[in-house]
Amino acid sequence: MGLTKQYLSYVPAGNFNIIASTGCNVVFLTLEGQDGRFVGAAACEDVVVWDLRLGEKALVLPGDKHQVTCLAACPDKRHLSVGYRDGSVKVFNLKTGENTMVFSGHRADITCLVYDAEGHRLVSGSKDTDIILWDVVAETGLHRLIGHKDSVTQITFMNQQNVLVSSSKDTLVKFWDLDTAHCFKTLVGHRSEVWGLCLMKEDKYLVTGCSDSELRVWDLQFKDTTNDNIENIDKLVTVDTETEKEGFLAEDQEEATDDT
Repeated sequence: MGLTKQYLSYVPAGNFNIIASTGCNVVFLTLEGQDGRFVGAAACEDVVVWDLRLGEKALVLPGDKHQVTCLAACPDKRHLSVGYRDGSVKVFNLKTGENTMVFSGHRADITCLVYDAEGHRLVSGSKDTDIILWDVVAETGLHRLIGHKDSVTQITFMNQQNVLVSSSKDTLVKFWDLDTAHCFKTLVGHRSEVWGLCLMKEDKYLVTGCSDSELRVWDLQFKDTTNDNIENIDKLVTVDTETEKEGFLAEDQEEATDDT
C-alpha cells in the first residue's frame, strides 16, 4: 500500500520570490497594525517592504546611490533604520515612507544595527572596526567605541545592565560600559572570526558562535547589583556543530581578560 496524503499534515499554501540584495538581512515589520505579515528586504540602494499575504510590494523606501547593507526595525513599530555601504544610517517612518533622520560617522559598510529595548538608542557596527552609539531622540551620537581590529559582526544590549556586547572578525568578544564608553572585558577564547552571539537567562549566559565550527556558552558573573562590571566569566560548554558532540570544560580564566 502506497503512501497516502494523510501523512502530509502540513503543506505549503503557496510561495513567491522576494527580490533582495545579497549581504543584507531581512526583517519583519509592522504595517497597518499587523505583525508577521510584512518583511523589509534590501534591493540595491532601496528597501522594499513585501506583503507576504498578497505576495506583492507594500512600500518602497528609496535610497540614493549606495547599496543597503543592514536593516533594523525599531521597537516602536513605526520606524526602520537602514545602514548603507558608505557608512551612513538613515531612519525611515514606515507610515509615510519618509526619511526622518540621517546619522553619519562610519567610514565603511554598516555591518550591524541594533536598537535598545525602548527604541531610544541605536548602535551601529561597521567594517571600519568602530561601534557608534546614537541617541535617536536627540538625533546625535553619544559614544564611539574603538577597540576591535576587524569588522564588527554583531552587537547586543544587555537587559539588566547598561552594557553592550560586541563580536568581530578579529576573534574577540568585548563588553562595553556605556556609562563610561570603556571596554572592561574581552573574551579571547575563539580561534577564528566570531559571527554571532546571544544572551540568555536574563543575561546570565552568553552564547557565541564562530567559523571554527563551535558554539561556546559563557557564564556571566557580576560583582553586585550596583556595579555593571563583570567580575568573572567562565566557559561552561563548547558544542562542536560539525560532530554534534558536547563536552564540559573546566574553568579557563585565561580566556577572559580584564581591560581595566
